[in-house]
Amino acid sequence: MPSPRRRLAAALLLLALGAPALAGDLILTGAKPDKLYVIDAAKRTVLHEYRIPGANGLVGSLVPSPDGKRVYAVINRMESIVGVDLATGATVFRADLSTPTERVKDFFALTVTPDGRELIAYEVPTRLKPSEYEVEQPRFAVFRTDAGLKAQPVRVYPAQRRMHMLLMRPSGKSFYALGFELYEYDVKTGRLLGTRGIQHWEMPGHSQPDLLAFWPVTEPTGVFTSPVYAEAPQDGKPTPTTALMSLDVATGALDYRDFEPMSALIFSTVLSPDRRSAYGVYSTLTKIDVPGRKLAGRVPLDHTFYSVNVATDGREIYMGGAMCDVGFYDAATLEKKAILKLPGCADQALASLRVLAAH
Repeated sequence: MPSPRRRLAAALLLLALGAPALAGDLILTGAKPDKLYVIDAAKRTVLHEYRIPGANGLVGSLVPSPDGKRVYAVINRMESIVGVDLATGATVFRADLSTPTERVKDFFALTVTPDGRELIAYEVPTRLKPSEYEVEQPRFAVFRTDAGLKAQPVRVYPAQRRMHMLLMRPSGKSFYALGFELYEYDVKTGRLLGTRGIQHWEMPGHSQPDLLAFWPVTEPTGVFTSPVYAEAPQDGKPTPTTALMSLDVATGALDYRDFEPMSALIFSTVLSPDRRSAYGVYSTLTKIDVPGRKLAGRVPLDHTFYSVNVATDGREIYMGGAMCDVGFYDAATLEKKAILKLPGCADQALASLRVLAAH
């Protein structure tokens, strides 16, 4: 269940948006070339369509602020980060990462501290020399979120290569960086606090796994989940198998659970509020019995969806990405309840689908 603080923040957001209190959720999604959408999940309607100046064809990796008043996004071919006021659509924060002598990409990885005062971005820089490109050390850059439209980092520290997601711990003292392995860093100093296996997981009999984790969804449980693929022994021979990885960002508990031989690709997953079911999407909608470690249901979709989320009351599944549809499905039966087409059929591509509680 959402905390009283998050409920209050969501209620204040609704008042700021000029809307009555809702019995459902607000869904946030981005779309090409420069759109941010605020959706009333209960009414299946777009509350607001905002344009982000200088998005340059990309609005991805949406990260809401802790108070629910802003959302941060990677834009401009992964070379800029913006913060958008959800009440007005105004760009209130912007960090342009590249310079004339250095091209800097943020490969979808950013997070915000629990007090909302700092934003951490994962930067992959390349020095632009007259006759060559020089690959530089990846780094984390820390920005003040009140720095305005020409934000510069207040701290920079080195990072491992091949990151694609950052997840802030609720204490605000450290954050997780997800890549080929799971790293934990100190927010203030950048010190590496620990490393745990993803590609070097401890799963007896399993091959080195693979995963595609670009969607930093932890709501409503505070647990990040992702499908993981590997070969595992079955009937005496290696068999392609799908597992569910889960990371509780508060406790640090990391878990892997096989649930079926690989029969369908799943791009992203989300955990139900009761933590008993997980849902995954790609060309099908999949329901996973988490305690039972087994497939609980699967239905075909109209087309591929990349990003999935769940209602804060656990009753509906929301899905987006890939095209201009936002889908609404029953969490118990997997029955399709509604499809919302975004205005102008704007392509969501890899944008995260985020949910703000509106109770």
